[in-house]
Amino acid sequence: MGRDLILRAAVDVLMTSGLRAATTRAVTERAGVGTGLLNHYFRWQELRAAAWRAIFDQVAAAQFAPDVEPRAALESYFATAFEPDARQFWQLWIEASDLSTIDLAMAEALRDIQARLHGGLVATLRSGSDAGLWRLADVDATALRLGALYDGLAALLISKAQSLNAHEAERHLRAAFDLECGRIVAE
Repeated sequence: MGRDLILRAAVDVLMTSGLRAATTRAVTERAGVGTGLLNHYFRWQELRAAAWRAIFDQVAAAQFAPDVEPRAALESYFATAFEPDARQFWQLWIEASDLSTIDLAMAEALRDIQARLHGGLVATLRSGSDAGLWRLADVDATALRLGALYDGLAALLISKAQSLNAHEAERHLRAAFDLECGRIVAE
């Protein structure tokens, strides 16, 4: 009971504050417990990584549900990638990527979720290829390139380093897939 309560509170804190601003004090206040109980169940790095993983376990499950037809799954991937509601998830992803260079628990969580998301995209792309919906020379490589472009475009949107909007980012992601399929893309 106490462990689950603390983990749920940590998830709430990450969703409202982000990884960088999250503190043990914010988690214990949200959970209504003392730091002693938090420390009984978790070290801070482990709790933070577990909460982040819980958030992205839900994202991964929703993004590539196994019962969704490949064309619909890929359309959802494109259409929802850069929605305003996704912004907090991009921020959490970027913060986890930064933190993973010095935090082993976060590095492991990031590696596991990254593999799960990549695997979901690969399965969707392979299923669509097998069904003749599209042709790809190397499904795994296409998934890697699409995932990297997705992450890069999301980072550009967050940083405002370029005058890029969500619609343009989605258009670039779709164009990259068309190129992967050997389709001519008119820009």
